[in-house]
Amino acid sequence: MPRKTKDGQPFDQNEYIKQWSKENMTRISGSYKKEFVQSFRDACKKLGIKQSDVYRNAMQSIIDQANERK
Repeated sequence: MPRKTKDGQPFDQNEYIKQWSKENMTRISGSYKKEFVQSFRDACKKLGIKQSDVYRNAMQSIIDQANERK
């Protein structure tokens, strides 16, 4: 039996995810030389780590440094 919302309408999982992402997530971006980006991708692959983990860890490191200076 399909899930229904409180008003009896069918629950749309994709729409729910889209709305949640719109309210809770944001994108960041940057532009770099192609050779630099390819070297980064190759390094991540060689080390077996995700690019997104590198970004997250770098951002968290900066946040932690800023919090130490309060």
